[in-house]
Amino acid sequence: MASTRQRSGSQGAASNEVHYRIVVLGAAGVGKSSIISQFLFERFNSEYKETVEELHRGQYNIGGIKLTLDILDTAGHREFPAMRKLAITTSDAFVLVYSVTDMTSFDEVQKLREEIISQRGKVPIVIVENKADINTDVPTIDTETIESIACVDWESGFVQASAKENTNIVGIFQELLRLSKFSNSLSPDLIRRRMSMPVSLSSQSLVKRQSCVIS
Repeated sequence: MASTRQRSGSQGAASNEVHYRIVVLGAAGVGKSSIISQFLFERFNSEYKETVEELHRGQYNIGGIKLTLDILDTAGHREFPAMRKLAITTSDAFVLVYSVTDMTSFDEVQKLREEIISQRGKVPIVIVENKADINTDVPTIDTETIESIACVDWESGFVQASAKENTNIVGIFQELLRLSKFSNSLSPDLIRRRMSMPVSLSSQSLVKRQSCVIS
């Protein structure tokens, strides 16, 4: 595919531009917005703010290729099925987030994955266990079991992260790039322009290796 702004991470032969759309999905309160904020702006807001839908953009120069990432932050509640369906239909890759402190949030990840597979078939998906910084006496999710399900059964990526501590946040997007067959690494130093914008329909596609489990 040869065009500067086509779907599915198309790359122009002359311009070396790739445009890729990622959607971040998960239950309410698992830290989707915080992950995006840390990745793009290196900021963490401890106050919870419910998201309906917000589109963000990051631009990078990777090995001479101009990579534009559109990152869609979605609502954590299921009142917006049409918006969720559109997000799934128009995105190239998916980040599914659950909280290590909430066992039911992984149930939502399972449902979301089933929706994605039914609509799109096999696409790059990374499962993220967020809030790894929290120590609690409350029974939490068995990370090794979830890792095995994600990597072996689902053939997806898996990353343990903490949006609060900015731990492995870049690794989430590196893993997506790896699954999308990009060969170069993504580093915060490569950020050329970062911004947020109103929700709009856009383009998509991805790349890079950050082992299946990051601890």
